[in-house]
Amino acid sequence: MTERRNERDHERRERKKSEEADERRREDRDKRSDELKESWRRNHPSDEDGSSAGKGPRSGRRGKGRQA
Repeated sequence: MTERRNERDHERRERKKSEEADERRREDRDKRSDELKESWRRNHPSDEDGSSAGKGPRSGRRGKGRQA
């Protein structure tokens, strides 16, 4: 009986460790995602203020590569 209890306790501890590690990974991923979004936002201001509209020959185009 004690052996089974020890096995269950061990499994619970391992499961809890795994869940905590998963939670930390999710938090880290979300933090990195938020930082990336904020960085992108700072480096790519919206065109709502009109500051970048119509400047340069490529002003209306998005992305790189060949056109089909």
